[in-house]
Amino acid sequence: MTSLRNLRRKITRSDAFVGALAAVTRAFIIAYSKTLRIRLEAHADYDALDPSKVLYGFWHGRQFLLVPAFRGSGIAIMTDLSWAGRIQSRVLEGLGYVIVRGSSRRKPARALAAMKAAIESGHPAAFALDGPGGPIHRSKPGVLFLAERLGYPIVPVGTSASRAFSIPRTWCHYLLPLPFSACVVKLGRPLWVTESDLTAEDVDRAVNHVTLEADIEVGLERTVGECGSPKDDV
Repeated sequence: MTSLRNLRRKITRSDAFVGALAAVTRAFIIAYSKTLRIRLEAHADYDALDPSKVLYGFWHGRQFLLVPAFRGSGIAIMTDLSWAGRIQSRVLEGLGYVIVRGSSRRKPARALAAMKAAIESGHPAAFALDGPGGPIHRSKPGVLFLAERLGYPIVPVGTSASRAFSIPRTWCHYLLPLPFSACVVKLGRPLWVTESDLTAEDVDRAVNHVTLEADIEVGLERTVGECGSPKDDV
């Protein structure tokens, strides 16, 4: 039994297996995304930004639509050091993203330094603010640290679909848009650390706000926790 387990581990960890699984996953994402009607909307202030000097922030569980919406954009994304992160890296690299391997749990300073280097080389970056494991809808401090050091704005991002399935037993209530649904990706008002005493709570409110706006726009019935109010002053 042990020898079979070791053989299975050797096969599934091999470059050939990881590459094949990543290729299948990438093909599925491309094909599935073609069944969706994705609309990209941006706050008026976003148009004045240098697109290479932006830090995008979104909630974990709302990222599926972002993959096709920003395909080929060269956005830097951090993936963890696990086996699943290795596959995710291969998938996203094939879709035109720049991958930084690291972990906010293990050696977070090194991970932030690697991401900062990728951004300074000319790539915008995107962060699942409450990843990799929650608490849900509470951002980690890394994006604020980078925004302050680099002088770049944080752009809150919300996504939604008119018909979607919330995958059970996922801590983030992962939202998978259903085929042929109307979808929206909304880019909210940019947040500047240099212009105000911006806090993690401010970022949370902004992402909650734009996410709820996206839900309302496509008519998605909210079945998970409250995500803020579109009347909030953000």
